[in-house]
Amino acid sequence: MGRRRSPSSASLFENLPKSRRERSETAPARRPVAPPEQPDLLGWVPPLTHLPAADVEASFLSPVGFRLPAGEAFVYHLTDADTARSFVEAGLPLTEELMFRTAAHLAEDLAHVSTVDDMGVVRVRRRLIQPWLTEDRQDGRPCYVLGPEPS
Repeated sequence: MGRRRSPSSASLFENLPKSRRERSETAPARRPVAPPEQPDLLGWVPPLTHLPAADVEASFLSPVGFRLPAGEAFVYHLTDADTARSFVEAGLPLTEELMFRTAAHLAEDLAHVSTVDDMGVVRVRRRLIQPWLTEDRQDGRPCYVLGPEPS
């Protein structure tokens, strides 16, 4: 008796569908995904919390006998004498939103203050603090507010 041979297995795969997309020989190689870049911790700069007095040319003025200067190169902050002296020594804090006025508006404020003996004026050069100043209105008159966000 003769042995039966099974049909060839090659015929099973002859009718398979071909790939829809043919691969080219010059297909671009996939780029490896770069890991996210870690920030340089040694190059970190802490947020600015105050402006040094020397950098803004802060000076203490007595409000007694205040005279309007020519020009508007400076802005002025009116406060008690001790606070004004501390600002001149330690710098201007950016966290307290200090209000500055021009010389003309400061003269108007001084006219309405009953006692100026215990008051002090901090004078700073406007162009040195300009990035931190925001225009505002206080009592219907223009003023500037010193804040943490540079404009």
